[in-house]
Amino acid sequence: MLGSIYIGLSGMTAYSKGLDTVSNNVANLNTAGFKSSQPTFYDVLFRNNAGSIAGSGGAPTGGAGVEIDMGRQSFKQGELRDTGNPLDVAIDGDGFFVIERGDDWLFTRAGQFEFDKDGVLVERSTRAKALVTTATEGGTTFDLDGYRVFPPKATSEVTLTGTLARTGTATYDLANIDVLDSGGGKQTLKAHFTRDATDSLKWTVEVSDASNKVLGRGVLQFNEDGTPVEGTGPITLEVAPEGQAPFSVAFKTGDSSSFLGITSVAGATQSQMSVSKRDGVQLGTLVGTSFDDRGQIILTYTNGEKLRPATLLIAQFTAPDQFRSLGSGLYSAFENQRPQLATAQTGGRGRVVGSKVEMSNVDLTQQFSDLIIIQRGFQASSQMTSVANEMIQQLLAMAQKQ
Repeated sequence: MLGSIYIGLSGMTAYSKGLDTVSNNVANLNTAGFKSSQPTFYDVLFRNNAGSIAGSGGAPTGGAGVEIDMGRQSFKQGELRDTGNPLDVAIDGDGFFVIERGDDWLFTRAGQFEFDKDGVLVERSTRAKALVTTATEGGTTFDLDGYRVFPPKATSEVTLTGTLARTGTATYDLANIDVLDSGGGKQTLKAHFTRDATDSLKWTVEVSDASNKVLGRGVLQFNEDGTPVEGTGPITLEVAPEGQAPFSVAFKTGDSSSFLGITSVAGATQSQMSVSKRDGVQLGTLVGTSFDDRGQIILTYTNGEKLRPATLLIAQFTAPDQFRSLGSGLYSAFENQRPQLATAQTGGRGRVVGSKVEMSNVDLTQQFSDLIIIQRGFQASSQMTSVANEMIQQLLAMAQKQ
């Protein structure tokens, strides 16, 4: 009967711990990246009359109670919830984000990132630095300070398209051709086209600046079908804006035997030209940061340009027993274990979803079902202990009467 009391106590102890696990799961119902624990009960090994483990000799007299394993976690994916924050990211599939705290690498499914006062990408709650890979380095942190401004780039090519008339008006002016100087400022040029008096398939071009200074000249010669003759163009000129370094611009007029650039087809009586393409970049300042589905950091600038300088690292473990929980949705690898690091959508890793965060994977219905079972188990173990105690009391009373 004393054994029954100890067995009942083991049941109450195990179910109390199971209740702790369920309570913790329910309490973290809305915790981002939280992974629920599943209480697992198992019986204690039988022991024989000599106290030895069954199988070492003698016949077993019965079980020794129950114990619980509370460290078994479920890594089923939780709900991906919209947050509206472009620096919140979730992994749709397998993998963990990697963050660096001190000299330790930690892993989490709660992808809530931001840039700290120094411009470093960090995890919001722990302030640990997020690990990324770049074109030149892997497993490093990302500093935004070097990317707050998109440097300007002078125009080097201007592509023209349109038609020059074979008959009719013999001149045409294309005004307001904006090019960018090395400081990102606009310089306005214009092109004057003049048809040859004796050859309707030949035009001369003069490009001048806003002060009517001619910067470059060229000749356009066309085939009978209206396409440029081989060797025609481009027209190269040098722009020397005040206070800025001079830069060269090539006016591309089209490839030989192609109708994609400037043409002079038969029957054309009116000229019409336009700029189809122009390179060069204005000065831009950073206005937005976000992530794409590969975990690349997208930097958006006021000039419409975008950069993707770094990609979030995703860690993959082959088995859950390779790492341990540290709380706050963080995990660390055991000393003899090393996760496989790569980027999203490689090697079975999931894709990254921006402006979302993975919520807890706690199933409230399942938790309440477990709660009822644990409660019944605790009540049964308690009742068993009470009965054994009453039987002992009866034996003691009988002994006193004798």
